[in-house]
Amino acid sequence: MIDKHDHSVPAAPPVTVTCRADVALVMTVTLSLRAECTLVSPAGAGCFMGVGWWQAIVADCTLPALLDCGQAAGFAAVALQAGLDGVIVQAPPAQQRALLSLARVTGGCVLAVRPVALDLPAHDAGSALAQYLRAHRP
Repeated sequence: MIDKHDHSVPAAPPVTVTCRADVALVMTVTLSLRAECTLVSPAGAGCFMGVGWWQAIVADCTLPALLDCGQAAGFAAVALQAGLDGVIVQAPPAQQRALLSLARVTGGCVLAVRPVALDLPAHDAGSALAQYLRAHRP
């Protein structure tokens, strides 16, 4: 059996998004290329922006989206309980195990290591994203 709850790298290429406009751009480009990707929040955003912020950013998104909670297992637990797709958290082993158990119940996933993700550039982000997605096709 494959355990979808503890992967070090998401299945689809990760892309860091910081606002709804980023999410809209990623959705448009992935649809036009018929490509997949995983949305990732900025590092530690779960701690300083919160679960509600991430829910608002990815509300209409059909792509998997992971909230980076840094070392804060509590924020990660709140995110999983809120029904988010998944979290990234570098927690002590006991807390990591508890989060994995919670993820099994909520249907989310837990990554222990932040994946290397494309940070969308300020200019010509659509082209950069398209090039990145083409380079990472299976």
